[in-house]
Amino acid sequence: MRTRMPKIVSYRNDTRLHFLGWISVLSLILHWETSALATNQSVPPQEANPPTIAPTTPGTGRTTRPSKPAPPTGRGSVAEASPLVAEPASMDFGFLPPNTAGEGTVVLRNTGDKPLTINLVQPSCKCTTTSDLVGKQILPGGTVELNVKLDGAPAMGIRHSSIKVMVDGFGRALDVPIKAEVSLPVRIVPPYINAIEQKNLAGRIILESIDRKPFRILSSHGAPISIQGFDSIADEPRNSYVVGYDLQAVLDKMPGFIYFETDAPGAGVVDVRVRHERAPKKPMIAVVDSRCNVGLIPSKTSKEAMFTLSNPSITLDSISTTSPDATVAVARTEVAKGAGKNVFITVTPRDGFIGILIVPITVKSATQTAEFEVIGSVRPEESTTP
Repeated sequence: MRTRMPKIVSYRNDTRLHFLGWISVLSLILHWETSALATNQSVPPQEANPPTIAPTTPGTGRTTRPSKPAPPTGRGSVAEASPLVAEPASMDFGFLPPNTAGEGTVVLRNTGDKPLTINLVQPSCKCTTTSDLVGKQILPGGTVELNVKLDGAPAMGIRHSSIKVMVDGFGRALDVPIKAEVSLPVRIVPPYINAIEQKNLAGRIILESIDRKPFRILSSHGAPISIQGFDSIADEPRNSYVVGYDLQAVLDKMPGFIYFETDAPGAGVVDVRVRHERAPKKPMIAVVDSRCNVGLIPSKTSKEAMFTLSNPSITLDSISTTSPDATVAVARTEVAKGAGKNVFITVTPRDGFIGILIVPITVKSATQTAEFEVIGSVRPEESTTP
């Protein structure tokens, strides 16, 4: 009689079934714990009320969690924009001469079906002023005019500002961007040369008239230049020039600016800034702008330059210049708009001087010092253009 050997296959199958059975039991336990946890999370305990049973999805026995309430979308929502629109949506004053303000009007229109009351009109900087419209009500389909003024600046370059307008019942402000470029009749593109770490020591810039009228480049100062593709004797004047520069020849005394004298009416001297590590130190006396371009100075005449001191209480004791080409004197002072003190300095070129005039000026109080720079174009009176 044969002895039957145990079937190892059957033993493995029994072990597998046994193992799967334990997994099923553990899954069922985990399912119960998850359902209980979901029930506790769905129904927070309340001491004063009797316990409630969380709703379940029919046919599944699973707890249904209540959906979160939707955020409010009606008036008063922080993220909601008002039906107020600006016409035009932004203001671009284009080119502005130095120290000349840009003025314009923006129409605010109520495109909604209910009246709107303005509760805030806020410019982004002190350089921008507006009409006072706080409390003004705009009926549905109605409009109101917002007068805008961007104060002039002595420094060349693009100026950015903006105005925020808010109305009752809405949390998002209407933003009106404002832009202008302060420029002489001739501008330089790009407005500066980045020579930090001795980069861009040679390159090209463009001089162009903003009114597209032809002009000539009379002289330059600050670094060797070459007018490319132009013969100053044979060619007629142009409204745009490509000028090559080379700062490698002046590495030992890197200029802060390269100056160009032109015959364009009202342009005089234009300059391009050179950014480098050897930039001059800031003056001890805080000033709004330490440079002033007075434009054309007819020979045998004087010109006034204005500088603004941030502190109106400073009293100047002395003024001097190291330039052999001009003399300087304080003409008068006055309280500046908003704050500060305006100082007017008379600059008189020496007899016989013609060309680009660069006059460094040092003013001193009892304890502090400030340095200014006046730039101008001195030309014989008979060759000047009003």
